[in-house]
Amino acid sequence: MGVLCGALFIVGGTIGAGFITGAELVRFFGAKNFLFPLILSCLIFFILTLLHLHLGKKHGGAAGVFALFGRGEKVVRLIVLLCAFVSSAGMLAGLDALLPSLSPLLSLAGLAVACLFLARGIGGISKFNFVLVPLLIAFVFFYARGGLRLSYPIAQGGGLGLLYAGMNVFFMAPVLMDAGREMKRPLLSSLLAAGIVLAAAVCILGSVCREGANAVTAEMPFLAVAKGKAFSFAVGLAILTSLVSSLYTPFSLCDALKGKKKIAAKGATVLAAFLLSRLGLKGIVGLIYPFIGGAGILFSALCILYDQLLEKGNKGVHACGEHAENAGRAHHEVELEHLPAVDDEVPEARP
Repeated sequence: MGVLCGALFIVGGTIGAGFITGAELVRFFGAKNFLFPLILSCLIFFILTLLHLHLGKKHGGAAGVFALFGRGEKVVRLIVLLCAFVSSAGMLAGLDALLPSLSPLLSLAGLAVACLFLARGIGGISKFNFVLVPLLIAFVFFYARGGLRLSYPIAQGGGLGLLYAGMNVFFMAPVLMDAGREMKRPLLSSLLAAGIVLAAAVCILGSVCREGANAVTAEMPFLAVAKGKAFSFAVGLAILTSLVSSLYTPFSLCDALKGKKKIAAKGATVLAAFLLSRLGLKGIVGLIYPFIGGAGILFSALCILYDQLLEKGNKGVHACGEHAENAGRAHHEVELEHLPAVDDEVPEARP
């Protein structure tokens, strides 16, 4: 996976319904002096993304990283699973919010499309994002051409920028770990992805602030800027890219099961995400996402801790082996004096 492909892969899991509509950005960063918190959040996003890619490469994917937790592996898997379907629910709620008259047909269609691409694994997600993400970025830049305003006197939300980075990385942690096994230059890909996310977020929030109070306080702030069917189409594409990445996590965990249990687990995950999406996009973003952001920061910290503890333990074992004394447990070198002398090819019996 090249640098550009890897960056678009990462961005595709970040730019979802809440991002491109501005709902998440206004909630987490506010509309008053948002630039510095946004830069700091993208820096944290870069570090956490690179960390998960590195852990995936080092331990052979998400399964190897989860194994670091030992007896707590099942608990960690369960928490990651719950957070993943919350993200999926947010994407489905965003689909229904686009055209409420067609609810819940759009969310059901989105689930069908996501399951179709997930059948191809990481490769399917990569190709999907490589095609759609550039279109989404072009869409955001197009509607920001009227100018940007970096502050607005109404402080709607804000103060949760660090949690936003943790939330986005946590949502796609397993897919990042699995992608890390084959991503050749994760540092450059992570850096480019963080830069793209920062530029897009500045354009969205700047455009919303330029539009005024009606946009800042709206359920979909960027809708007040980018009106029309083109906006609905772009948001729909953004939702699909993020939905595919979100559902990859529970589906990959369900793959550990066999037969009917695996099918039942995937069906239960999809059903739970669909039912939770009935809360609506604003309810999910406002009530649940901040808690998931905190869980994401904690999860990343625990991954580092367990990884370092395991590495130190391995170094200790190897160090003991290097300094162990030879107490007669190994084979000694055989000298000539240890071999019995043979005078003739056929020894003769003694009297």
